[in-house]
Amino acid sequence: MSEQETNTEEVEGQQEGTADTEDNQRQDDPIGDLSELEKIKKELEAEKAKAAKELQEGDDEDEDLREVDYLQKLITLTVQFDHHVGVFLMAGYIDCGLKYNHMLAESYLKHLISIQGFLRLLEKVDGVTRETVTKDCIIRVRSVIQDIHKHLVKPVYKEVGLMKKKPNMENLDNFKREWNDRLNELQGACDFEYQILDVKKFMVE
Repeated sequence: MSEQETNTEEVEGQQEGTADTEDNQRQDDPIGDLSELEKIKKELEAEKAKAAKELQEGDDEDEDLREVDYLQKLITLTVQFDHHVGVFLMAGYIDCGLKYNHMLAESYLKHLISIQGFLRLLEKVDGVTRETVTKDCIIRVRSVIQDIHKHLVKPVYKEVGLMKKKPNMENLDNFKREWNDRLNELQGACDFEYQILDVKKFMVE
């Protein structure tokens, strides 16, 4: 073997060794991986900002603004329903001299508070998960409202209707007004996602 061929083989061996070393360094270099992730993250953020700008400039601006406000509206509704049942309805029962089932009411209110907690978590999430869980929360809110109407609201108004001497109706009237107003707002929230999810049948006549 000539001296030139020997030198060529040594150079190629050194190059292969250098390439292997670089591959190993890349595999064992978490800082490099983090740098690459940061680069990807910045690119995604830039794309997100660009998309948000395009949405703001588009024809669907009113719908987008409504979507931004959607979760907050649902959170507010859960708080208000909780208040109406725990304050106005309970006081209405007392005014009528009827027994208010605290344990039953508390179980419903705990459901509303749990749903409210999920909705608050969703404020920090976006994408498909947020949409899916929000829809589930709407169904759960409707279910709780249905149970409250069936087991707490209808019974008190039925009893009042049978009374010959009408009791003080101030708290019940306040409850009726606020309850019906909130149901109208909840119907608007349901229409936004479902179109056919009816809650108006739970209104107090």
